[in-house]
Amino acid sequence: MLIELEKARARNNVVRIFREDLDGPDNWTDGFVVDANEEMVLLQLVDDGVHLNGYQILFLEDISDFVHPAPFNDFQKRVLALREEEVEDPEVDLDDLAVLLIDISEEYGLVTLHREEVEPDSCEIGRVVKADAVTYELEEIGSDARWFDDTFEYDLYDITRIEFGGAYEEALIMANDDMGDDAYELADEYEDDGLLVEE
Repeated sequence: MLIELEKARARNNVVRIFREDLDGPDNWTDGFVVDANEEMVLLQLVDDGVHLNGYQILFLEDISDFVHPAPFNDFQKRVLALREEEVEDPEVDLDDLAVLLIDISEEYGLVTLHREEVEPDSCEIGRVVKADAVTYELEEIGSDARWFDDTFEYDLYDITRIEFGGAYEEALIMANDDMGDDAYELADEYEDDGLLVEE
């Protein structure tokens, strides 16, 4: 698989990647291969509106199939060229997962982390403030663009998908930056179960 991914990168073609066990048979990812090694592949995503929309890192062991070139490769490349959108290498190192998360957090401000085998219907978004060979510590941001007061620790190898540099992460950063003193949640608004307390 790595050889084929490298061919797609060299030819600057869109690939379509399937992860049937995690996503089901009818879901896929379209993107350009920016980098790959024996464990991971880094894609620059092509969204449904045919825009480049951030980056995604998938684990090769989770990939059930991929198509190269993707079914609408020529169309997607033509539209992106007309829009003058070009593939860019974020220059992150795939060799060490813990270092990778820190680097993304520092360079892009936010990283979206999926743990689909543990929490299939949710993800965490934030900045990784600490990571080692086993765990990582995440300062999370909510869907209201406010930082949580506490950090949370997770198992490093529960991660199944990593995303960063996309329009949603950018929107959260913009909104948070605009909040000033309101950029953080108030700890006393939350009970231990995470539910909002009416005051």
